[in-house]
Amino acid sequence: MSHQGMATVITSAASQKLKAAFRVQSVHSGPPVRGHLVRRGAGLGSSGSTSLSNRKIRPRPLRVTTAMALPPEDGEFAVSDLSTLTRRVAALKRQEQTGSTATIQVAVLDATLPGQRLSLKFQKMDVKKRLNAGTELGELAAVGDKYAMLGQAPSSGQVLPLGTEVEITRIAPDPAGTGDTEVELVGLRRLRIEGQPFNENGIAMAKVTFMSFAPEDTPPLPAEESLEAGAGSISGDHPSAGAAGVVRGGGGEEVDQSEGSMGDDGRSKAEECVRMSDRLEQLVDEWSGLVRLGGFERQPDQLQLIRSHIGPIPPADEGARRAAWVGALINPTPALGVAYEIRPALLMARDTHGMLRVATDGITMSIERLRKGKSF
Repeated sequence: MSHQGMATVITSAASQKLKAAFRVQSVHSGPPVRGHLVRRGAGLGSSGSTSLSNRKIRPRPLRVTTAMALPPEDGEFAVSDLSTLTRRVAALKRQEQTGSTATIQVAVLDATLPGQRLSLKFQKMDVKKRLNAGTELGELAAVGDKYAMLGQAPSSGQVLPLGTEVEITRIAPDPAGTGDTEVELVGLRRLRIEGQPFNENGIAMAKVTFMSFAPEDTPPLPAEESLEAGAGSISGDHPSAGAAGVVRGGGGEEVDQSEGSMGDDGRSKAEECVRMSDRLEQLVDEWSGLVRLGGFERQPDQLQLIRSHIGPIPPADEGARRAAWVGALINPTPALGVAYEIRPALLMARDTHGMLRVATDGITMSIERLRKGKSF
């Protein structure tokens, strides 16, 4: 993908490493992903990633552009037609929320969901605050800086093309006086990488489209870019974390489960979404009780802290938000270690139905193990 007038040619080893890791096609077995997530107060070693440049260049501010509708021609619709006007206004608002694009610095580390907080620690000598796949926060990283946080497939380590915009909310020296630096990032909103990341003045950058929680509410990628990005082909560690919207039939053929088709038990997908979303609240109550009574919290009142970060469970009629919320609950940072990692599969799901299936299966399997007194 060319970025005329913006990108420089990628020549550094780190940039080549990022581009290679970003070519997501399918999940293969491979070494586990090693990240930098640590408990506050714990040490953090260097990831071994090569920095993109030795130049002290602060990432440029975001250049946000939003596609705007042209005013209607005279006589196209009557002002008195309030229903048409209302629909136009609503469409513009959705366009502003989900169709806006930006060029933003890339950070590869964790499949973060909106509302989640990542507490990182960087050793004194790691002034560039290096992450995975040759990316970094940068030597001049400051509170308020925003990044496109991309996770990696649990089995292969391949970089996912869908992630979350994160913001630095805290940078502080280690209270122990070691010279290390603590950084806190908070997930803001979903995003999708358009094309390949590129190098601009030594910084890993990418053009992104900001998304709503429900993938089907965001303008789709062109067909060729979807194939290049591998959209929908990433699965998590559990059996039901495969591509949502397309499943494999008994003979290996693809079976379409697009909006309006029938689900597994003969219901329409819309009916299944309502049923799964309603059921999630009961599952969350049971799961939370098992975690507390079983002594699985790794620090005092950990569940209470997690819920203070992600807020109350979203309404049942917002299925995609509710599914993402469940993922943030059972896969928190720092980890509880009581559930399969489902966040990559949630981010890669094609629609609300797929997100709800991943969330339901993830919390259900966690409950089954917790009932036996087992963690992961």
